[in-house]
Amino acid sequence: MKTEKRATLSLLALSIMATTSEAAPKEKIELQEAKKEELEVIMVTSQKRYQRMIDVPTSIAVVTSSIIDKSASQRLGDIADLVPNLDMEDINSFNNKVSIRGVGSHSRNISFDTRVGVYLDGVYLGQSPGLNQELMDIERIEVLRGPQGSLFGKNTVAGAINITTLRPHDEFNGKVKLRAGNYDTQQLSGYVNVPLTDDVFFKMTANSIEQDGFVKNSFPDAEGDVGNKDVKSYRAQLLAESIEDLSLLFTVDSTKADENPIFGEHITTTFGDSLVEAQGAPIRTTYNNFLPTESRDSSGISLEAVYELDDGATIKSITAQRDMELKFLMDLDYSSLDIYNLRSTDEYDQFTQEFQYTSNLGGKLEYILGLYYYKQDSYTNRSSVPGDTAQIIAAVNNVILAPTLAELGLTTFEGTPYESLYPLGENNHFGTVDTESYALFTNVTYDIAEALQLAVGLRWGQETKKVDWSIDGSQSGLFNLATAHIIDEQSDTDFLPSVALNYNYDENNVIYGRIATGSKSGGYNLDFVTEDQLDALAFDREHSINYELGIKGYSDNRTFSYGASVFRTEFEDYQQSQFVDLGDSRTIIAIANAAKVTTQGIEFDLSTHIFDNFTIGLSGAYLDATFNEFKNGGTVEEPDVSGNRLPESSKYQGVLMLDYRADLAANSQWYAHIDISYTGDQYTTPNNVKSQSLHSGDVVNFGYLPSRTAININVGVELENWTASLWARNVADSDRVIYSRRQFLGGIDEGWNAPRTYGIDLIYNF
Repeated sequence: MKTEKRATLSLLALSIMATTSEAAPKEKIELQEAKKEELEVIMVTSQKRYQRMIDVPTSIAVVTSSIIDKSASQRLGDIADLVPNLDMEDINSFNNKVSIRGVGSHSRNISFDTRVGVYLDGVYLGQSPGLNQELMDIERIEVLRGPQGSLFGKNTVAGAINITTLRPHDEFNGKVKLRAGNYDTQQLSGYVNVPLTDDVFFKMTANSIEQDGFVKNSFPDAEGDVGNKDVKSYRAQLLAESIEDLSLLFTVDSTKADENPIFGEHITTTFGDSLVEAQGAPIRTTYNNFLPTESRDSSGISLEAVYELDDGATIKSITAQRDMELKFLMDLDYSSLDIYNLRSTDEYDQFTQEFQYTSNLGGKLEYILGLYYYKQDSYTNRSSVPGDTAQIIAAVNNVILAPTLAELGLTTFEGTPYESLYPLGENNHFGTVDTESYALFTNVTYDIAEALQLAVGLRWGQETKKVDWSIDGSQSGLFNLATAHIIDEQSDTDFLPSVALNYNYDENNVIYGRIATGSKSGGYNLDFVTEDQLDALAFDREHSINYELGIKGYSDNRTFSYGASVFRTEFEDYQQSQFVDLGDSRTIIAIANAAKVTTQGIEFDLSTHIFDNFTIGLSGAYLDATFNEFKNGGTVEEPDVSGNRLPESSKYQGVLMLDYRADLAANSQWYAHIDISYTGDQYTTPNNVKSQSLHSGDVVNFGYLPSRTAININVGVELENWTASLWARNVADSDRVIYSRRQFLGGIDEGWNAPRTYGIDLIYNF
């Protein structure tokens, strides 16, 4: 009987894969309307097949379009609070960072890859500045925890986020959404789907949002808001099914963003010697001599071709080109002084080609074979531009040299006048990194018995990085930045197996076990490095192995669903990027390999109907993420951080969701949604400190983020074609520090969560 049911599901999957029209969401909505007392059976495509989420042998969380709308989420970073063990720092595009189970990385430099792969309709999005996608017309977002290599083209060591959009289909329809809110929020978005012929369908999606920032810059000559956003984006898709058994999906997308990004609120003076001049000012306040600016331009074009063979197998090709350019200008000294500015341009040119062969479904043996090619040409150009010479001399003399020279009445340092040690000139680094990788991967599932399936994954890959990079630190003075020209190449080859067992102890309940391996290629620390760092510019690749045991399912009447997993992931040569304090207000930007790191914990999710039309969902996670061995990973005073917690990892996270829906009148309903998320405390440095002593004798909070809770609500009315809703994020208007870091010149800055935001949405469906 189980085989017959699997065959029925398989036929459904084949029809969807063959048409690629995504008819399933409409069918699910009709089912939900017919049986409101039942929970939706969530279907996913994370294993390249359309299947129940409970049948995927890995820890997975799904954020549906309904949850996105009700939580008033605008960008990918907004959903992080809805998924335990998923974190995303999205205060600016330069520092975008996605972490799963406490493990992540931002690509601050063009040779440092992310640990979490983000895919948009099967296309890898590449480096971190382009990850924080606008959530336009999304069907679902799948978050897969743990290494993913045997099913995705680009190998990822920590996990993958799979974003699926609603595709063109054979009915004329569309949606228009208007949003207005505080901080002068104005949004116009929507889509239109047009069947051009019986087998050619077109869809256009567009989004425009403007919003004032919530951080005030109080410097009289540069007053204004920090965090202003002006984002325009669109996606056009053409689906053609004119040729029998072949579907072609052509997609073009673009995003242009102009922002005044948040780079931090300084709580010390520029060189970290004393409290900042604006100490005691309201939170979410800066005092810079100009507003930072950021321009982000990303675009993509892709062609997905799916051909169904006579035996039910399919061949899929995904060809994609993505380009991204990020420019920003910031006040490097974070003060009203005109000391240093940072000017930066990063460009990425990425081409990917993936081929998949998927066997016919419903038999004892099912498999996927994949071939993947990835090429990225990247370019960076960053300059620290000096400002007023007199202000530089005064600042450096009073902070750096005073304790060691001026107080002693000295005017020279080892025979050199100390004025020449001041960083008076422009320092820059620029160059290219060309990355090329090939991979062969497969995932084979075999029915050992009626209720027991074995899945074996294999991945072989090779990645090569070629670097041509220069740094000119000849004007850096006491900071001793390097001057060099580096031409080098490194190549990594990996064989990464995985194995999983699924046991269906009845039709709707599954136990699974999984062991998976992953790797992250090595690279180069292409940043403002010192002469001493040149000999250790390259860092090695890292490896991981994940052990996981889980259980998933739902009750026979589908009024209760659940999932739970326990995991342990071991990392070798873990790549840690950080600012290291050298003392005397000097800092280096270092990337080093930690010998051993372990992350382990428990994840769970529950969903049930308390009574008709009222659903409650609860999910949570416990995480222990530790440096098992990292003897030279800390500060000069305390280099050994073995046993410390990984930066930005929370031991406890949880989410509670409540949804109620009821009839209001004929052909109308009202609904209410609330989600409450909790994130436990975090450290931001490997040394796990909570404070920092300054030259002045003051002690400031640094390196520690207290736990925080966020509450979002949405109340609305649905008529025949109209929806109107009132929403609010961070309803309690809680104030919590969400990042704390040391900057290159030695100063300490922090950032606060967004205050309460609220507004009204008006949606028309046609």
